[in-house]
Amino acid sequence: MSEHQPYCHGDCCINCVENFYALTELLIRDIQHLEAKIVYLRYTLSNHLPAFDGEMLRCDIFSDLSRCYWGHPAYQDYINEYNYGQDPMNDAGQTRLMLRISRGETAVNL
Repeated sequence: MSEHQPYCHGDCCINCVENFYALTELLIRDIQHLEAKIVYLRYTLSNHLPAFDGEMLRCDIFSDLSRCYWGHPAYQDYINEYNYGQDPMNDAGQTRLMLRISRGETAVNL
């Protein structure tokens, strides 16, 4: 089989799509967990820096985290078909968790 040909056709493609959605879900959870670790480590580091530097790091605690995937056709399909129209990267619960981590109220397992 050529590397450029799809390996499934017909009914098998339904399984491929379901596997794609499941993989996307896992990747999103990994991204969210890694972002939480980054924010936690930045907060922890900020407490060990001189006052001004620590404050600057806390001001940028959320900088350079994952990009927005909203609008990407595959991501939109995942949201609409698998996640009931909800964007898990824009989840209120995850946002509250990240804010608690950024204030040192919640620790993250490293």
